[in-house]
Amino acid sequence: MKTLQTLLIAAISMLALSACSQQEQEETREEAQTALEQATEATQRAAEDAADFARESADRTSDFLSDSSITARVKTALFEADQVSASQINVETIDGHVVLSGVVATASEADLAEQLAEGIEGVKSVENDIEVQQ
Repeated sequence: MKTLQTLLIAAISMLALSACSQQEQEETREEAQTALEQATEATQRAAEDAADFARESADRTSDFLSDSSITARVKTALFEADQVSASQINVETIDGHVVLSGVVATASEADLAEQLAEGIEGVKSVENDIEVQQ
């Protein structure tokens, strides 16, 4: 009888341990699933942030290249115009807004430089800071 009692207690203990073990396994499985979902969400957010950063960088690069190309086209137009002392005129472009500066011999030369700059594609405005030599 004592052996039967011992076997019964052992069997009940094993059932209880296996139930606890199954419950612990389920809890561990749920915790792992939650951690996996959180990691997946964090990865998706990081990927979205990286994509946004890449788009913003591309936009900034595009703006810079556009300004550089506008400056180059304005300088080319100035050099191609025989009536303008292009080497005496500085050209800066910021967001499509061109600033002309330097010193030229006549007011008509400064005006022509402004007109040439205004005729370049992509130019939004022209600020003529060219001084006329006295």
